[in-house]
Amino acid sequence: MAILKNGIMGGVKGKLGNLVGYILNDQEVLRTIGINDKPLTNKQLNNKLQMKVIMEFLRSMDSLLETGFNPKAAGTKKNYHNLAVSYNKPHALKGFYPDVEVDYPKVVISIGDLPQPINPTVEFVTEGLKFSWDGAGISWPYSIDQVMLLAYAPESKTCAFKNSGARRMKGYDILEITPQMHYEPLEVYISFVSDDRKRAANSLYLGRIMNL
Repeated sequence: MAILKNGIMGGVKGKLGNLVGYILNDQEVLRTIGINDKPLTNKQLNNKLQMKVIMEFLRSMDSLLETGFNPKAAGTKKNYHNLAVSYNKPHALKGFYPDVEVDYPKVVISIGDLPQPINPTVEFVTEGLKFSWDGAGISWPYSIDQVMLLAYAPESKTCAFKNSGARRMKGYDILEITPQMHYEPLEVYISFVSDDRKRAANSLYLGRIMNL
């Protein structure tokens, strides 16, 4: 949208069709926007595909990322989503156009300085997935940190997660999953967030598991 600053005889501020009006060195400038009809380079195509792949992946767990990246975003001009994308896009993808895919062991769902889970494990149980970790002897306030859990199914592109699960001192929690996920390979992750949501741990990848 363009604004006629002083009526039809005045300068234009903003965009009007392929024209853009703005102030440059106290002068009103009006210029055309060129149309780039050149085909995209392989590098540009790769960048577009990378963004599409990582956005589709992260979108399925948005509220989990909000918990995991909000502490890092606090006091900056970025939000949790910007941080999640800016970290995972360059680090958690592999391949080159047209074969870009998520590199699951390198995915990060939270960033921070809280202690990471100690000796974490995961196994299938009737209700879903049982995550365990060493919770004994943890001092306050770390003892009341809450666990963050994620299970992602690449085949169906579905996930299950908890962004505020059991306390660290409990030593385990159950993540409910869909019936279909019981029969798919799952990529699993664990982390912790503080009780006041102002701090988080660097998440850990626990591997790919399948219910045999």
